[in-house]
Amino acid sequence: MRWGAMSWARDRIRPRVRPGPRRRIRRLAGLAIAGLVCGVLTLAAGLALAPGVAAAESAWQEVPGAKVRLVTVGRLGPDAKTPADAALEIQLEPGWHTYWRFPGEAGIPTEADFTRSRGLRGATLRFPAPKRYFDGQTTSIVYTDRVVLPIDLDIDPQATSAMLSADVTFGVCRDICVPATAALSLEIGAEDGSIMSRMAITRARLAIPKPQSEAAPRIARIAGSTPDANGERTLTIEARLAPGALEADLFAEGAPGSYIEVPRRIARDGTSATFALTTHGLARTDDGRPLSLVLVNGPVAVRHAIDADTLSPR
Repeated sequence: MRWGAMSWARDRIRPRVRPGPRRRIRRLAGLAIAGLVCGVLTLAAGLALAPGVAAAESAWQEVPGAKVRLVTVGRLGPDAKTPADAALEIQLEPGWHTYWRFPGEAGIPTEADFTRSRGLRGATLRFPAPKRYFDGQTTSIVYTDRVVLPIDLDIDPQATSAMLSADVTFGVCRDICVPATAALSLEIGAEDGSIMSRMAITRARLAIPKPQSEAAPRIARIAGSTPDANGERTLTIEARLAPGALEADLFAEGAPGSYIEVPRRIARDGTSATFALTTHGLARTDDGRPLSLVLVNGPVAVRHAIDADTLSPR
């Protein structure tokens, strides 16, 4: 502002000299170019700010310790070269973390309600492999830094347009834990999205735990102790790991209403690891006590589900 005012003042007191023909032509050309540039910039700003203009990312919504947005890539329709895909992106400040779909022994699960969406028959939030966090008292299942959570889209084939709307609840923690909410909306398929967004969603999808096969890594054996006075027991879970000294961890999730510990690793020997998990706090349903296990071995994650009562696969 100060420089602008001084320049304006100098122009006001500078003696005015009538320009010659060539100077007038150059000046007019300069004014025309400046006007064209200003017009382009004004149009660009209007497009960026105008409501209803398509974008491939929603605006960031900020909460203490984090910010969150929706991201889409691809187009709608059977002739689309790149099918539509989407994700929820959470960017965390240094030292902060958020939680997996089951937070562990403390925390707030990350959830999204997509019922406000239109042009969709359904949407499901998916979760890449998380990691363990111990705060000195409790163990949680978390994400740090930046996490991209893919969203499976069931697009109505009759829809000519679609809007993804997500009401998100999650928690962010550092020294304190803060419950957070965000209401996000983004048109699907209106813009192709950036290659960086496509790569981020692809990487996140590759990190989603897959059903285990006969190949390592896999959960090879589960045994249960004698039930205690309350009918609960400790499960011993043996995992077969991929070759190499890759990190290995195990996470568990019960039916809604479960409050269970995070499995404890009690042994590691080359390509095998053993974990212990008590069934205390594992919710019961009409058809048993479902328990979902996620084994993470280096960059690979697999899942395996059992009935904790019978130990049979589900």
